[in-house]
Amino acid sequence: MRVQVKYRSGRLDVFDTDSYTPAQPFGDGCMLADYEVRFDRLEKGLWLQAHFYDADPRFKEDLDDGVVPVGRRSMGWRFLLAEEAELKEVEQVLVDGDRMLVRMGEGLVDVMRLDGASALLLSDGGGPSLASKLQGVVEALKAADPTMDDEAAAALAGSNWESLAWARELQPLRQIEVEGEEEGWMDHEDD
Repeated sequence: MRVQVKYRSGRLDVFDTDSYTPAQPFGDGCMLADYEVRFDRLEKGLWLQAHFYDADPRFKEDLDDGVVPVGRRSMGWRFLLAEEAELKEVEQVLVDGDRMLVRMGEGLVDVMRLDGASALLLSDGGGPSLASKLQGVVEALKAADPTMDDEAAAALAGSNWESLAWARELQPLRQIEVEGEEEGWMDHEDD
């Protein structure tokens, strides 16, 4: 993971979890690392938390045949990327090239949350919102199989009934009517 913190002064801090550190900073048993950039706790600064999943061979002992051993999550380290006082000068924060925080006026906007909310509420990159997409897929599934209820169709669409109900309340699906559409409009007359 690469985290870039850009400041108003032109300063740029780059934190790279892959460079200049051992391949396995948590030891030989580390099979998976979990990195969290904590945008939810900015009042205390910008933190990166690193945890690891230990694949200790002892976890395989006394297992029945066919049972997959579990790699246990272990607490790692916290790293302060920007102190609380420095946050007033941060222009933006990028994670792997994606803008995650951006300054608007005197505050920082969590772009990831904003994008998620706009995708649900408004639009996802100029297309329909996720709420509309979910409703459209559910309606298409129900049209293909009239015996299917909302709950079954929502499950096939990767959702549940509660999320579908929330999407319907948030943004009712609208049918687009095309004015002046005539029957046979695709027929071409040969002259």
